[in-house]
Amino acid sequence: MAVKKAIEAVDGVQKAEVDLEKKQAVVEYDENKAKLEDLRAAVRGAGYEPV
Repeated sequence: MAVKKAIEAVDGVQKAEVDLEKKQAVVEYDENKAKLEDLRAAVRGAGYEPV
């Protein structure tokens, strides 16, 4: 799944679970390394629009 791989590629992300049907992602990450905007950019880069 492209969006999951994109989120997991963000430095500081430890785990990502994505449910496209529910339009939902649960992400565990180090806030000192990754910022919310980094995650949103990764989602956009995978062709999805974050909510």
